[in-house]
Amino acid sequence: MRCWHCWGPTLPYWAVLISLSAWWLALPPAPDRDFYIGQPRSQEVMMLDMGVDDEQGMMVTVMPAPDFSGIGLSEGRKQQFVTWLLPLIGEENMHIGAMRKEAVKLYHLSQTRRLSLKQKEWLLNLALDYEVDIDKKGFDLQFWQSLLHRLDIIPPSLVLTQAALESGWGSSRLAREGNNFFGMMCFKAGCGMKSQGVKGEFRRFDSAKSAVSSYMRLINTKGAYRAARSERMQDRLLGEVPSGISMAKTLLGYSELGRGYVTLLMRIMQDNHLDDYDGADVLSTLEPVVNP
Repeated sequence: MRCWHCWGPTLPYWAVLISLSAWWLALPPAPDRDFYIGQPRSQEVMMLDMGVDDEQGMMVTVMPAPDFSGIGLSEGRKQQFVTWLLPLIGEENMHIGAMRKEAVKLYHLSQTRRLSLKQKEWLLNLALDYEVDIDKKGFDLQFWQSLLHRLDIIPPSLVLTQAALESGWGSSRLAREGNNFFGMMCFKAGCGMKSQGVKGEFRRFDSAKSAVSSYMRLINTKGAYRAARSERMQDRLLGEVPSGISMAKTLLGYSELGRGYVTLLMRIMQDNHLDDYDGADVLSTLEPVVNP
């Protein structure tokens, strides 16, 4: 009993470590160092699993983007693309998951009217960032339902599939010159990169990490993807891992191709077994859904 009392508080950390190990073992084999053609050897170290008030976290190393345009599909471009992009997806999902965990904690506190001024300010900033309306009733039932519908991870399979389709597995000009792996656009003259035959311009990002973050925020906030978020919430309520396949079926508004675009997404995801990464995602069980 005394031993259990000592080890008991550390069990959550061991659970995260075991889950992260399972996620890492599920990745494709690491590519050769030579495939980082013309890229700097510097690496970016990221802190994971950091909550609002946490001082500790896990670390992963993110390699610079390879020159995917110089790698043929037969030479393993798909596998190398997945290997490179997954840590970026994991980093952003971990950030979203930590905020969700904090929001769930504050929801419970709000039921007993024990929110501090600092906590209320944090919630207000979060609501502004995720475009959640707050009426005169403050943090009421509608607020919490709207926030928790939006503040959630994006299944890795969906991110990988859309990035693969929109960037040609990382080889497109938009990806190489603008870090735009998701075909995201802007509509003000001079705001981004032009492409022949396309109205408007494509956004330019400082890094692939920034592109992943903007893409996830797009899916999590815009009205066109409300159905995708509803599918994710349904998975949560059933106690299941959020499904990239379920969300992909709703993305009719992401492209002018409509149903044809969804068909392409489904084919790429299933043919390349990208949905396997949803089950291996350590973030999928970071926090059970709260349904106020």
